Amino acid sequence: MRITILYDNRAQAPAKEGWGFSALVEVRERKILFDTGADRLVLEHNVRHLEVELSKLTDLFLSHPHCDHVGGLSHVLEKAKGVHIWAPYVMGDYLRPRTRRAKAELTLVKGPRCLGEGLWSTGTMGRGVKEQGLVVATEEGPVLITGCAHPGIVRMAARAAKIVGERFRLVLGGFHLARLSPDELARLAEDLQALAVSVAPGHCTGREASETLLTAFPEGQGLSVGLSLELP
Repeated sequence: MRITILYDNRAQAPAKEGWGFSALVEVRERKILFDTGADRLVLEHNVRHLEVELSKLTDLFLSHPHCDHVGGLSHVLEKAKGVHIWAPYVMGDYLRPRTRRAKAELTLVKGPRCLGEGLWSTGTMGRGVKEQGLVVATEEGPVLITGCAHPGIVRMAARAAKIVGERFRLVLGGFHLARLSPDELARLAEDLQALAVSVAPGHCTGREASETLLTAFPEGQGLSVGLSLELP
């Protein structure tokens, strides 16, 4: 399994940074694009710099309908004809006309579901923002990827752990923790330690929250565009 960060608030030059998130997940025969960032031009630049061929995508996984996660969608659909899109059920009206034009296959996700061998969605979660996370099985334990974790990163990880029945090797993505107090962050890190071995925070996690998590998880690392993680 390989995860390559294509869009994030931080970037390794000459890649470009931007507020949003996108990652390429390559596992077995599947090439899954997780979210599309905010700006199609930034995404296009980073994809070209990192030599990613969007035409070879098998799947597009959209975590939630915010613009910083779907802004590059038009560029992706221009390149990835026939891709299978997995999206929260609330995105149906937005996606159906775009899906038809791109001759893509659309599956709207509500509850937890298997997306194929070793792949699951947490199901759409949250009372406000509706969001799903992607779970990927690896030889050394499952990985959870989140776009912003609006329903709560601990809640999403707890539900995902029930799906796979084991502790996570890695929880990666945006965790939306910038407004928490130091005490709240410390409690959250402790709760997350019960669910995961390591973390890789990025996008909307927040600087202080990222520092707290990386102190609690010494083997973790922050995300930036261009980072590529190889996982057996």
